[in-house]
Amino acid sequence: GIVPFMNRKQLAVVSALVGAGGNLGAVIAGFAFYNPISDPLLPFKLHSAYVMFWALMSPVYYWPEHGGMFWSPAAKPELEGKKVSVDINRA
Repeated sequence: GIVPFMNRKQLAVVSALVGAGGNLGAVIAGFAFYNPISDPLLPFKLHSAYVMFWALMSPVYYWPEHGGMFWSPAAKPELEGKKVSVDINRA
């Protein structure tokens, strides 16, 4: 998913918003695509166009520190090549 690439300090908030947005988006999509349309195939066509649009957008996602699908990262990680120790007992 895309959540780990967002603001790491606010990962819990971003995860909550993405989760809530998914539930709200499902309700909105249900009403928008399947409620007011009388043609039985048109809602599926609209839904498939919506999914294809967002799937085709995935190659343009880019993060400077991680790169993208077709591009390398712009910035080198600061800790590359250095040993890092982690104290798991620290509060």
